[in-house]
Amino acid sequence: MAKIFMKSIAHAWLALMAMQRIKHAKESEAFKKTFLGGNFKNFFLGDKFNPYFQSQAEKFISFFDRHKDAFVQGAWFPDSVISDNLTGGHTFKLRKPANDDEIKRSKEITNFAPKQLCSMVMMGINQDRLKEKLFVADDYNLPDRCEALGQAIRDMILIQNEEGKGSDIIFSDNQITLYFLMLSHYLADSHVPPHCDSRDFYGPSTIHPDMEEYWDTEIQKYYGFDSQRKIFDYDINGAPELKDGMSTDEFKNSILYKVIEELNNKEWVLTQKNIASEEILGKGNKKIYDYVKSVCYVSYLLSTDFIPENMTEAEYKKLKILEDQRYKEKLDKLSVCVLADAIDSIAMVWLLTWDKYKALKDKIVEKKISIKKEGKIK
Repeated sequence: MAKIFMKSIAHAWLALMAMQRIKHAKESEAFKKTFLGGNFKNFFLGDKFNPYFQSQAEKFISFFDRHKDAFVQGAWFPDSVISDNLTGGHTFKLRKPANDDEIKRSKEITNFAPKQLCSMVMMGINQDRLKEKLFVADDYNLPDRCEALGQAIRDMILIQNEEGKGSDIIFSDNQITLYFLMLSHYLADSHVPPHCDSRDFYGPSTIHPDMEEYWDTEIQKYYGFDSQRKIFDYDINGAPELKDGMSTDEFKNSILYKVIEELNNKEWVLTQKNIASEEILGKGNKKIYDYVKSVCYVSYLLSTDFIPENMTEAEYKKLKILEDQRYKEKLDKLSVCVLADAIDSIAMVWLLTWDKYKALKDKIVEKKISIKKEGKIK
């Protein structure tokens, strides 16, 4: 299988697991016989949201569950068709300032990742590193791309709700699905450390492609996947299903099992109150753009922790992260927190994006009332 197809499987798996994350755990025997339902009941967060967001999650899942077969192709369009990875759309490159001019233009981190993201804690990165002044390289617009897609999805849903079926200008469910999957791709990329570090991780040590190919290889090793139709095998709950005959004990050897285990041990809830207080998006974050920037800052710190910035060129040229046992062990640990956080980010931003159209309508109603009152006063 060509390497360019390899990475698409990881993007689809992350999106599918994100959708499972916001579902309810069920009491049915059929659910309990599934791998997730039988072993990781706390993986499912839907019943932990407040009633309003439970309802929103159920509507979103009802809409999205019908389009699972599009996940591999749709989540890969940003690379396979749009290809703005070649012009900075998938990256937000950071580095320490290299000269006086860059020192003047460097910025302190003002967007902070929320507590539910585990990467910095799991990797033991000193919180004081968040005080570093960093230089943002030009033309790397990953946060902008995520914000733009979120706004576009909001508008598409508003128009779909307003226009009757059969309208020539209505957006279809397939189009909305594609935009959600594209958004998941960019969100996942913000969690990948090499996407946020200005150093060259493609050559000569091939750190970036080796890291991403490792994740795809793991997924294909343990999950049922039809390479002809490019779709996963699904269990009765719609989750990616392990290969026939794959035992839980065997799966425990995989980083993917540890990802699920990590998510099972942490939770976050959605209420109107905690969104307003920045508890969910993180300190200093008001919108998706801010949130993604905070994730990118963490990814940069993870990258410079994984591959020290003071590594010599000679050391770097010889480094192969899948062959050097020290780095392979550290990669396994890094992979668990990166993939777990990516799943949670996709799930959370998806649901908040789905809800954006209602938030906009509420603001419009409030504004109209305010204007009307002001008119009466005059």
